[in-house]
Order: sequence, then structure tokens, then C-alpha cells
Amino acid sequence: NMKLKCTIPKPTPAEWIHLQSGKEFSRLLYTNPVCFLSTTTSQPFEKADRDSDEKAPAKKNDPQLPHNNNIKRNVMVLSWLTASNNNGRFLFSIHKTRYTTQLLTRRRALDESDASSKSNYEVGAEFSLSVPVKGMEEIVKDVGSISGRCCSKFQSVASTSLRKESFPRAEPQKDMCDNLSNRQRKKRKMDYIKNNGINDLIPVPLGSNVEAPLEESDLFAIKGTVAHLRCRVYTLLGPALSDNLDATNEKESGANASTQPAIDDDHLLIIAEVIDAYVHSSYWDSNRSLFRPMTKEGEQTVPPYLTFFGSQTFGYVVPSNDDM
Repeated sequence: NMKLKCTIPKPTPAEWIHLQSGKEFSRLLYTNPVCFLSTTTSQPFEKADRDSDEKAPAKKNDPQLPHNNNIKRNVMVLSWLTASNNNGRFLFSIHKTRYTTQLLTRRRALDESDASSKSNYEVGAEFSLSVPVKGMEEIVKDVGSISGRCCSKFQSVASTSLRKESFPRAEPQKDMCDNLSNRQRKKRKMDYIKNNGINDLIPVPLGSNVEAPLEESDLFAIKGTVAHLRCRVYTLLGPALSDNLDATNEKESGANASTQPAIDDDHLLIIAEVIDAYVHSSYWDSNRSLFRPMTKEGEQTVPPYLTFFGSQTFGYVVPSNDDM
């Protein structure tokens, strides 16, 4: 009656498969998995970001924090995405006010003499997707609960062990929160994340789950995830990305993005392409080129990866009994 414990074996480079073709890239997104979308963007921090850094500057080789005032690392949760062909292209919807939207759709250098350049945005920004598994639900919720515009979501390497001794995975000193309202509990948790970062949210190199120093400009995945995709923005469709999204102003702006909403006035449709990808060998059926949890003698030995029903409710992607 021994209960099978679903854990990912400690990965080594040989346990990660470097995918080679657009068809293989697309297969990773066939099931519309929940993803962490990660960005590393060179741009000045906003004042709210600089405040904490001025008190405790990050070390240059610290893999978990923005390293200086020109580098900003961020991560968000993405579930509205789908493969659009078998050559690695896909599309996703994102709200125009999200901080990640700002990072993925950077302005071109403005020519003050050219009024039409004021809403001209670049395509070609790179980002990464990484796919979490069962057991990472609380990390996913925490990442989605706060904007990277106000703080770094990542913990400092130097103080991670100290924080974990003082604050468990759940709300710190939970017994003291029993009489708090849901709103008060949420505020307490948000204050904790702003000051301490998200527990167990650890950046790792693409194609690995082993913590290692990262160069300042390196794209990264999240530790514990089982598929890593390096991606590039190909096309932007949706409302003009300006502070004033009035339809009349959109038409006069000369925006690089479409002036007609592809979805609605609040969401941008981004078409992107996968340019490189890795998958953990326990989640890749090399005979059929399928992204699925592998089984041994008909038994599932690794946790399934996540999909999303809505209302903070997750589902799990597993093969049918006929395919096990």
C-alpha cells in the first residue's frame, strides 16, 4: 500500500532534450499549458523598483535579482495561448495595461520632428515560456497575484535561506491571521511578497533545473518547470499602445500595431515564434513527438503539467488510458 510519490528526478544535462524542429516546438503548446512568461529587459527601473535596490544593492552575479538599474527581470502567468501552425508560431492575448505588455512592446527611439513616431513600437522582443507541473500551483498563484511594476518577484539569494526559516511557504504565522478578513490576509501576503519576493520562485538557465549564475541579459526559465521555450515577438495586433487609446487618436498616431482591435479595446494579440526549446525527457515521447508525462509499466511516475480552468482552479494534462 505504498503511495507513489510523484517527483521529478534531479535533472542532469542528459535528461533535457534539445528540440530541433518547428513541429517539435509547436507540440509543446498543443495542449495550451499554463506557462510562466519571463522577460529580461534593458531599461531604467521605475522609482518603486529602485527604492529597495538603493537600500540593498544586488550583487552583479546574483541570478535571482535585477543586477543594476539597466536590467529588469520579470515573470507573469500566461494561459491564453495556442499554437497557430506546425512551424513554431503561436499567439496569445494579453491585457494592454499589464507590465509585461510594456516590456514586450518597447518604444522605438523617438524622433521629435516626426509626430507619427510617437506611437511606433518595436517587434522582435525575446522572452521565454516555461511550463509548471502539479505541486507548483501556489507559486503560479503568487506570480499572478502581483505586478512586477511595483517590485521584484524574485528573492535575494543571500537571504533566501533565512527567509525560509522565518516564513514558511504559506502565510507567515498563520495562527495570527485567523481573525483577519480575506482582504486583510491578501494585503498581508502582498506586503510579504513586496518585501521578500516569492518563495521558491527561482530562475534557472534554459534547458536546466539546476541553479547556476546567469549573465545579466540571459533569458531564463523557472526552476521546477519541465519545458522551456525561447520565443520572439513577430507581430502585434490590437489597440494602439499609447497612453490615450481613444479610437480617433489611434488612427492619427501612425502606430506600428494595427489600429483596429483584433480582440477588443483592452487586449493585445501577440503573434510570436519559438526559436529554441528544451523539454525534460520524462515529458517527451520521442517516438511520437508528444509533450506528455511519460509512464512506466502503465503507472504515472512524474507529476502532470498544468492547464487552467479559471477562478484560480487548475487542471492536469495526462495521457488517456489508451495511450499509457
